[in-house]
Amino acid sequence: MDRLITEASKFLSGAPFRWAFCGGYALDLFLDRTMRIHGDIDICVFENDRDTILRYMLQNNWRVYEFRGQGKVRPLDDASASDAGRNIMCVKGECDLVKFYPSEDAGVLYHEFFHIGIRSFHYLEFLFSKKGKNQFVFDEEKDIRRDLSKAILFNGDIPYLAPEIALLYKSSQVERGESYSDFEQIYPHMSDEQKEWFSQKLDILYPGGHQWRVCG
Repeated sequence: MDRLITEASKFLSGAPFRWAFCGGYALDLFLDRTMRIHGDIDICVFENDRDTILRYMLQNNWRVYEFRGQGKVRPLDDASASDAGRNIMCVKGECDLVKFYPSEDAGVLYHEFFHIGIRSFHYLEFLFSKKGKNQFVFDEEKDIRRDLSKAILFNGDIPYLAPEIALLYKSSQVERGESYSDFEQIYPHMSDEQKEWFSQKLDILYPGGHQWRVCG
C-alpha cells in the first residue's frame, strides 16, 4: 500500500464526515497497485459536511484555502465560512507543492502549484459533491447519479470513488496524456455493469460522441 494513502487514511479515519479518495489514488486503490506518481491527494466529500471539514482541518493545524478561480485562493480561519461549490486545499508544514503571493483583492491570494509529484503528507484537496438519498450526484442538471453503495468502494477499510465515476470526471481532460493512460489501464478491469454505466453517462455528457466510448 502506498505510504501516502496509508498516512492520509489514518488521519481521516477519525474524521466526523464521510470521505473517499478520488482522482489518481482512487484508481490505484481499485487496481491495488500504484500506477504513477501523483501530483496531489484528492479527497471526495459532500457539501453538507463543508463546515465540519473546515473545523476538522483547522483544529488539526492545517492551513486551509478556498479556490476562487483565476489562480486565486481565499485563506480560511475559525471565523470564516466556506462558500458552497468551492473546493478547498489544505497545506501543512513546509509544503513544496504550492506558493502564495499577494493579490490586488483584499483577503485573497494568488497561488502557484508545482507539478513535481507529492512525496509527503502535507497537501490535501477536498473536492465537494452533492449527495441525494443514498445517491452520489455527479451532475444534478443532467441527472447523472450513482447509488452510494456503488459510488464509494473499499480496499480493505479505505474508501475510494468508483473507477467509472473517477474516469467520467477525467473524460473532460482527454488532452492530458495521463488521463488517457488512466483510462487504458482502468477500463479493462471494470465490471460489465461499471462499463455499461460509464458508457451510458458518456453519451449523456457528450451527445456528439467521445473517444472513450468503446462499448455497446
